[in-house]
Amino acid sequence: MKKILSIFIAVIAAQSMFGQAAYVLPSPTGADEPLTIYIDISQTTYTGLKDRLIAYPEAIEDVYIWTWQPADNGGNGQWSSSSEGRKMTHVSGLLFKYEIIPTEFYGVTGPQLFARGISCLAKLKDGNAYPDIPLEAKTEDLNITIIPKLCDDRFCIFPELGKAEDFISITYNNNLELDANLQGLGADECYIYLVARGNSAFNIYPYVPVAQVTSTPALKMKPVPGKPGEFRLTIIPEDFFGTIIPATQNFRELRYYIVKPGYTPPSPVFEAFSFLQCVD
Repeated sequence: MKKILSIFIAVIAAQSMFGQAAYVLPSPTGADEPLTIYIDISQTTYTGLKDRLIAYPEAIEDVYIWTWQPADNGGNGQWSSSSEGRKMTHVSGLLFKYEIIPTEFYGVTGPQLFARGISCLAKLKDGNAYPDIPLEAKTEDLNITIIPKLCDDRFCIFPELGKAEDFISITYNNNLELDANLQGLGADECYIYLVARGNSAFNIYPYVPVAQVTSTPALKMKPVPGKPGEFRLTIIPEDFFGTIIPATQNFRELRYYIVKPGYTPPSPVFEAFSFLQCVD
């Protein structure tokens, strides 16, 4: 069923790219995996860059990406002189591409990428207007929705975007566990240490101290029916933590790792899920 759904999403995504000025491949997208941004300048509506490239074909090697969403990482350069690291590769005609790993390039988490999408435009190195073509040498602002691919990692969160007051399910695939002491967990052995982060990295609120996790029934993950080795916990984080988080703090992130009776990882690596922060 998962394979059929993946193919269906891929077909829909491919169909939606036809005739678009900007799109990404692969789609659906893995936030931590290589991604290519394509800009088809022939499909753009602001004609400054298009007119310039048609009139001066030699400028075809002078096209750069300017991007600011999901985050502005400060690497665009100046409008009159784009950074060389933002130079796009000419594919054919007026189609250009730019390759990145989204989370590394923008410095964001997967949920932030999927919530915000990618906003960008294409421009000449000098994006100003030229005397013979009075429009700026750029495209209009282009916004690309990023479709998350189905999760096949050790930890998966559903939905992949959510607020602290929403239901979320954490699914843990013990079959992918690298810690030998946690491999082959039995049905009653899988517990999750949960920590809430407030306004900053210094505002940390465990559900219970780690030494009490395996004696806390609420932190016991349940086996997923029909999927040997997978465990799941479903909660409303805001309700689950209740008054543990002070009223002065916003619930910004949920951190977690797996423990079992008699064993806590000596140097645990936290997984983290960032919540959408809505502003009224």
